[in-house]
This record gives sequence, structure tokens and C-alpha cells, in this order.
Amino acid sequence: MTTRRILILLPVLAALGAGGVWYAQKSGGEPQTAKAAAPPASRAIPVVTKLVELRAVPDRIGTIGSVQPIAAIAIKARVDTVVEAVHFIEGQEVKAGDPLFTLDARALDAQLRQAQANLERDRANLEKAKGDVRRYGELVRTNAISRTQYDAAVAVADALEGTIKADLAAIEAAKVSLSFTRITAPMDGRTGTANAKTGTMVRAADATPLVTLTQLRPINVSFSVPERHLPTIRRAMADGVLKVTAGLPGSTLAPAEGTLSFVDSQVDQQTGTILVKGEFPNADTRLWPGQFVDTVLTLRVDPQALTVPDEAVQTGQQGRFVYAVKADDTVEVRPVTVTRSQDGVTVLGGGVAAGDRVVVDGQSRLYPGAKVVERAADKPADGAKKKAETPAASGGAS
Repeated sequence: MTTRRILILLPVLAALGAGGVWYAQKSGGEPQTAKAAAPPASRAIPVVTKLVELRAVPDRIGTIGSVQPIAAIAIKARVDTVVEAVHFIEGQEVKAGDPLFTLDARALDAQLRQAQANLERDRANLEKAKGDVRRYGELVRTNAISRTQYDAAVAVADALEGTIKADLAAIEAAKVSLSFTRITAPMDGRTGTANAKTGTMVRAADATPLVTLTQLRPINVSFSVPERHLPTIRRAMADGVLKVTAGLPGSTLAPAEGTLSFVDSQVDQQTGTILVKGEFPNADTRLWPGQFVDTVLTLRVDPQALTVPDEAVQTGQQGRFVYAVKADDTVEVRPVTVTRSQDGVTVLGGGVAAGDRVVVDGQSRLYPGAKVVERAADKPADGAKKKAETPAASGGAS
């Protein structure tokens, strides 16, 4: 009896279910399964974009350089004597010809006077010898004396002429030695530590200089560059000059400007670099010998370089690429060739054209064909904004 009741109720329940569906459709409703199958509406992803630009971009090499003086002269004594006076203060800048030291010249002055006296004596003897030659010449013609006596008189005169030449050389040597007692600056420069004071005994054989004079204006900065740049450097130096700048680490002053003046004759095989030097006027003596400076060598300037910000270039399994925004505000992947990157700018060899829009922020959420919308560069994307606001909201609720 129970089984018959169940069989009778099943058609009734089926009819009621069909009626409910008809009523829902009639009243404008939808079945739950159809509602779940509807695709969600796509949202535009907020990104920051920049235009691809054509502009002049210099090709630079940045490295660490060392400041070196063009000349540093060790001033030494050239005679054995005593320092009589010192005419400078340690660390003073001097001009070429300025007096540095005066040495005791009394002994050398006496040698000069002695050489001059010897010259006067020998000149007198020469005059007497010449007179003898003239007199003996007359006597030998009359056979009053022998030819041997005449020849002896001529030999004495000739010997005295040689002695006078030696006396003149001795005088010149004495004058030169005497000049060594007045030591002057051979060039403009800055004096170092004075190793000799008034009264110090100095000798020509001393290894320690009296003082070292260092040239500050102009001055050199030496640094090494990779050997692959050597052909470019040589071509540029043949056409003109290469600009070099040197900045002091941590300084707020603008870098000093100079020109490349020297390229070494060989490449260092251990490092694969070549030594070069830049010459700087250094009018304000900002560069000091022995300093390490941030050196930048400008190899060339590309007047029409295709550039994008560094942030636009991404790296994938197939290489470098950018997200380019099309006219319908969707993005596509563009493979690009990177030539070089410096100062926050990447120079491209192809893949995009001037005027194209590329994404520089927000790439992590993008995919080919994604719809994008421009946002302010200083504002985070929606997802990042919501994530940042979540902790604050949780704290307020508690």
C-alpha cells in the first residue's frame, strides 16, 4: 500500500517542479545554473605608460680614476755645502723662477777667483812666450841661434795657449757650481715638506730631496677602459677630442671637465683594459694628486637614439621585450634589441617605433590582449592599493 502511494506522488512532485521553473521564467528570473555560467565582465588594468622617444644619447664609460700630477720634481742639492736660507713655507704655491734655497757659496766663490787668477797668470806667460817666438824667429834667420831653440819657444807658446783654454773651462765650471747655490723653482707648483732647514749640511749624493715640487695646474686623471672601446677612442681622437669628467665622491660640486690626452701603447692582457689619461685645467685645484675620482669618458653622442625608460624593458624566456599599448588600449608583447643602458634610459636597436606607448609600471598583471587604463605615476595599482588598505581596515574593525 505504501509503495502505491509513493508511485502516485512522484508525478505530482514532477509537475510542481516544472510549474516552479515556468513561474520563475515568467516573472523574469533565471535558473541558478545559467546565472553561474555567465562570464564575468573584464576590468581594465591600471598602468603607467611612456612614449618611445628619439633623442640624443651620449655613449659613456664610467669608472674610477686616480689623480696624478703631470710633473713632480724632487729638488736636490748639486754641490756639497750648507743651507744658508729657505725662501718658502711648506705647502706654498710658487711660480717658475721663485727662489727656494740659498746655499753657502763662499768656498765655491773662492774657487772661481782662483781660476780667474790662474787665467791672468797664464795669459801673461803666453804673451812672454809669443815675444820669445818672434825674437827667436829673427835670430834663427841670421843663424844666431839654433833651430832647436826656436822650436822649443814655439812649443812653450802653444802649451800656454792650451793652458789658457783649460783655465777658461775651469772658470766656467766654477761659475756653474756657484749657480747651484741659488736654487729656484723650475716650474709653477706646490711645495711639499722641506727636508732641509737653515744650517743643514747637504751633499750632491743625498738620496732625500730638499723638497718636492708638484704641478697642480693642469693635472692628469688616469683610468682604464675595456679594450673593446679602443677603436672608437682612436677614431674619435683622430677627428677631435674626447670629453672626460671627474667628480669627487660625495661632493655636491659639478664634475671637473677635461679632455682625453693619452692612450697607452699596449693593452693589459690580465685585465683586458687599456690605460688612458685625461688632462684637466684644474684652475680651482679641486683635483688633488692621489685622489680617487668618479671618471666618465664620453665616446660619442648618438643624435637619434630610440629610447625608453629602463623600467619598460622586461626579460622573458625568449629575451627582452616591452608591453606596447595599441590604439584600442590593449597591450601586446614586442621583442626588442637592447643596445645599451645608462642614466635610467635604455637605447633600443629595434622592436618599437618613436611615438609608441610602452608600459613602465604595472607589467606584473599584464598578458597579451589585456585591457589597460592610464593611472598617475605616483599612485599604486588597484590591487596594490587594496592590499595596502587591508591591514588598516582590519584594525578599525577590531
